[in-house]
Amino acid sequence: MSLNKYRINLILYVLLFNVLTGCKIKLPDKDRISIKGSDTMVHLSLRWAEEYMKINPGVSIQVTGGGSGTGIAALLNGTAHIANISRELKERELKKAGELNIEIKKFAVALDGIALISHPSNLIDTLTRSEIRDIYSGKITNWKQVGGADNRIVLYGRENSSGTYEFFKETILGKNEEGFQIDFSKFTQVLQGTAALAEAVAKDKNGIGYGGVGYFALRSDLKVIHIKLADSLKALSPIVDGVINYDIIRNGLYPLTRELYCYTNGEPKKSILDFMKFIKSSEGQRIVQKMEYIPLSQVD
Repeated sequence: MSLNKYRINLILYVLLFNVLTGCKIKLPDKDRISIKGSDTMVHLSLRWAEEYMKINPGVSIQVTGGGSGTGIAALLNGTAHIANISRELKERELKKAGELNIEIKKFAVALDGIALISHPSNLIDTLTRSEIRDIYSGKITNWKQVGGADNRIVLYGRENSSGTYEFFKETILGKNEEGFQIDFSKFTQVLQGTAALAEAVAKDKNGIGYGGVGYFALRSDLKVIHIKLADSLKALSPIVDGVINYDIIRNGLYPLTRELYCYTNGEPKKSILDFMKFIKSSEGQRIVQKMEYIPLSQVD
């Protein structure tokens, strides 16, 4: 048998084997979309992808988490088409993009409220912003210091690659009198993902944690603590009677309100742009609401 004929037979054999074993032919790059980033946005993005692929069976969308920092790094190094980010980009990230001649495009895709949670047995229903800051910086270490039981406070938080971590640090901890960023207590137990944090707090009667409201809205094994910005102001919660308070989040009245973003490398190619249009459409925003996040505007 000649070498060329042998090669042809080998190729035919491989193709036949793939058909018989059910192997899928790899989709062209234009039909594959890779999304990486915010753990807060993973469940939402998975649902967007699932529904979009139902009506566009020729498109394959892969969604993974890892945190906002991981997402933007993946976008910059070319291993993701879309970065899910639950915060604004940092100056160093924008600088890195400039060095790589990457013009980042931002799409606001949903709103989110960060909820402060504890075990249902906790006596505390409301905390002020300054109390939360002192708890997470380690200045307040016992629940009795804020009117609760005489028990040590157990801190749960997110890893530093998380956009939720960054947002909470900047918004609640803030800066000291000298203008330096206040850091989390060294005793904070760092967990990978909001789901893991929720499970930890649900099992710890002295625990406190924070995360995207969508992870806690339907849970009866967690208490959402009301937040007061000042003594003269009303205490607010992103969840009332088990239902997300859309109005105070959409209007920016709740102190821990943020936008959720998808970032692309410049103007996206058609397949990615079509997916982004789906996300921002009324259908995509209805998915946002069904997943216990906050749509950008009112949906039917």
